[in-house]
Amino acid sequence: MLELACIVEKGIREYNDDRASINGKYVEEGTYITQAPDGICLAIVCDGLGGYSNGHKAAEMCVKAMMQLYGEKVTGSIIESQLSRTNDEIEDFQRKDRNHSNMSTTVAGLYINGDDFIAFNVGDTRIYRYRSYLSQLSTDHSKWQDQLDLGLTPESGMESVLTRCIGGQFAEPEILHGIDRVFTDDVYIICTDGVWGVLDAEDFEGVLSQDVSTSNAAALLMELAKKNNSQDNLSIILIRRLSKCRIVI
Repeated sequence: MLELACIVEKGIREYNDDRASINGKYVEEGTYITQAPDGICLAIVCDGLGGYSNGHKAAEMCVKAMMQLYGEKVTGSIIESQLSRTNDEIEDFQRKDRNHSNMSTTVAGLYINGDDFIAFNVGDTRIYRYRSYLSQLSTDHSKWQDQLDLGLTPESGMESVLTRCIGGQFAEPEILHGIDRVFTDDVYIICTDGVWGVLDAEDFEGVLSQDVSTSNAAALLMELAKKNNSQDNLSIILIRRLSKCRIVI
């Protein structure tokens, strides 16, 4: 069974461009905790871009589009098709209304069905797995990552320059299939740069190694990100595979 926790907060920002969903529940702000006794979940986090140019609308559209897949047997091709349709819809908004002309969003999501997972992302919202140590499952689509991949020393400021987003010319998702790769006590993390940008691997491992509930671990990571002076909206989803159910409080 799976234990799931989602937290979305605007942080110190005036507005909130982050949106999330777990198992069909849309989360605009606040905390949502649930369980999936059948071992199936679909979790999505989006970080809207464009600020006052309706980044929040792009994030909302993307999350709600991907939520429609909950309850289906999801495949990589289904995810890719749904993201392509969403990209087209957001581009239509951009053309029809000048106030929406710059809106776009990142997306990162995880589909788990029993022992298998599919991780997908566009942009720099990240997916990690904790299994005694932290490993990143997603690939950042940013100028910073491109320069690292070329063996160069990244230029300052390139961290926030994205090379792919939903609502842009380049919106192809990165998709990772994990067949028979979901183990008991695994923890999967999806989070925006308001969280991962101020936490390192040791921060995540220090919290996730503690004997606390999934919801408490999510709250501790959010508080640590704010303590580390996060300047952005903050969103995090934790998914932990358990050997048996426990009461959610």
